[in-house]
Amino acid sequence: MNVLRIALNDVRVVLKDRMVLVWWLAMPLAFVFMFSFMAGDRTQDGTWLPVVKLDDHELADIFIDQLRAEKYWIEVKTAADEPAVRDWVRAAVIPATFSSDILAGERVDLTLTKGQGSPEKLLAAQTLLVRALIRFNGAVAAVDLIERGWSEEAKQDLLAELAKPSQLTVVNEQHFSLRPPPSGFAFTLPAYLVMFVMMMTVMYGGITLVYERSQKRIQRLVAAPVSVPEIFAGKMLGRMLQPVLQGGLLILAGVTIFRVNLGDHPSALIPVILCFAFFCGALGLLFGVLFRTEQQVNGFGVLATMVLAALGGCWWPLDVVPQTFKTIALFTPSYWAIQGLHDVMSFGKSWPDVLPECAILAAFGAVLTAIAIPLFHWE
Repeated sequence: MNVLRIALNDVRVVLKDRMVLVWWLAMPLAFVFMFSFMAGDRTQDGTWLPVVKLDDHELADIFIDQLRAEKYWIEVKTAADEPAVRDWVRAAVIPATFSSDILAGERVDLTLTKGQGSPEKLLAAQTLLVRALIRFNGAVAAVDLIERGWSEEAKQDLLAELAKPSQLTVVNEQHFSLRPPPSGFAFTLPAYLVMFVMMMTVMYGGITLVYERSQKRIQRLVAAPVSVPEIFAGKMLGRMLQPVLQGGLLILAGVTIFRVNLGDHPSALIPVILCFAFFCGALGLLFGVLFRTEQQVNGFGVLATMVLAALGGCWWPLDVVPQTFKTIALFTPSYWAIQGLHDVMSFGKSWPDVLPECAILAAFGAVLTAIAIPLFHWE
């Protein structure tokens, strides 16, 4: 009971601050809202392919519909847009003789322009074209379109052939792995939740402990019928409850305001939040016993959390950084916290799937706790 009383008193002291909701809730949500537009919809951007249609024949329209059937976003451009093709990241050009050459049995070459965009996205566009061309050529051969010529009957037979399901398909049983990477609010909410929870736990948790030490309140607790381990456990629990409350508020606000999906198993967020709260609590307690003034906690606390946020992927997706920084991110607790949140919210994973992330976060927290214990006992 002594441990719980000490912890709840620390939370009560934090909640008495009139600015707590600004730092806990308003500021993170503002960042989520602003930077979600920078994150954008990376899935749509990766599958966007403008098609310059120079052929007015129905056969060209059928081929474009086949591109859409590959579940890519196709934007049709006209001949008037062709001069601007060089300024685009990528574009496919259907020549004016597309239909006439096919019906005459002649070879047709499609042009795929290459700009200064991502090589991965260009490869995705090339894959789209190859799949569509294979299926389209197969349908043309199946209905013997070259011999029959173009007619309404041949057109209907070609459409029917293209509408047939593929004889060979690949099925991935792990449905969550087929989901697009998180973008927009789905990316920024977990990212800034991790960053601001770390920062606020260090700020409030560390500063309040420095203040209590300066006012000799810790010494007075030692004089009370409370053991030193109970005092340490109470202070630790109090700094764990703060990130739990803040994280819960941010997730609730994200669902109600930004309509963020919590995945197929929302309850799996519980162990992730608890293990992350353990790390944050240990970090706040360590800063509180390591430094002597509020200015030191503020300065080093902001610096440490900003570095962890940047390296862990809170500021930008890690798929845009060099491999060296991807490797460094594996040694930051912020990376594993974001990974655990995304596993549940974006990829539909459940409790067993997030146990590795939880174990790593708990290990980080245990290391910081082991460092803080002798410093706290000496104090």
